[in-house]
Amino acid sequence: MNRTMMFFLSGSVFAAATVFAQMRPHPARHEAPNLVRNGNFDDPVDPLNHWIYVFDHNKHYMKNHTRVSVEKDRFSTRARVMKLDARDHDICVNQGVMVYTEPIRYNPRKSYKISLSARSEGVRGGKGPTCRVYPIAYRWHPRAVKSDHPAFSDLREDVRFQPIYFDGKTKTGPFSMVPSRWTRAATVIPDPNRTEMQQHHLENCQWLMLKIVALDASTDGCLYISDVKIQEVGEANEVNVRAGSQTKSFTHGQTWGGTRSETDSQKKFVPVGGPRPIRQGGKK
Repeated sequence: MNRTMMFFLSGSVFAAATVFAQMRPHPARHEAPNLVRNGNFDDPVDPLNHWIYVFDHNKHYMKNHTRVSVEKDRFSTRARVMKLDARDHDICVNQGVMVYTEPIRYNPRKSYKISLSARSEGVRGGKGPTCRVYPIAYRWHPRAVKSDHPAFSDLREDVRFQPIYFDGKTKTGPFSMVPSRWTRAATVIPDPNRTEMQQHHLENCQWLMLKIVALDASTDGCLYISDVKIQEVGEANEVNVRAGSQTKSFTHGQTWGGTRSETDSQKKFVPVGGPRPIRQGGKK
């Protein structure tokens, strides 16, 4: 066999090996575990297990639990979706129908991806209530007894994150703009552009919950939720501290007086110790 033929054969073998390697399936990417228990509402005993939807302590939500259910979706293959029924006009335009995930351990030094699928439906079909979907970070109530499974009353709301928007164009505002067709939306917290004051509040938080509310200023209807996930996705970025940062407001991060330095400096944030709840006896 001459040299030309040997070179041709070796080249063919190399090309075939390359094609075979490209055709081999790539290993699946490792997906972070879902911290939301029963996020697909498929608990065989209680489809709403690990969700908070009974609020007997709040006079505006005494019948909230009667308006939350799990059913098969009529417009998809989803076997179980959570339904928040806000077809009552007085409820839809006022307090709405709300649910929370159960408390999830929160580390202010970590980033979390929150994602879910949703659709809304009006009383007569079509687009329904725009709704509100947003995560909230909590700290311990001063008189709470720490545990791995805190009651709702053991926690105190500290930081409300920006709502999760479903329409792909809304960047700010109180409503999540849930469309009539199933749409998946996601956000990552905390905001990389958060202020030092915001980080100060986050440092006191130990728990995270996702709040979902079916309500609208004008359109009555139902909100449907599926496949809810909260996943830890890495380290949170360091806070960017600017001159005058001690006077930054909690909401927009602008200084109240003076001017900013043209060059920003990086400063490692020193955590401030949070509350140390001790039961003192007597009533809460």
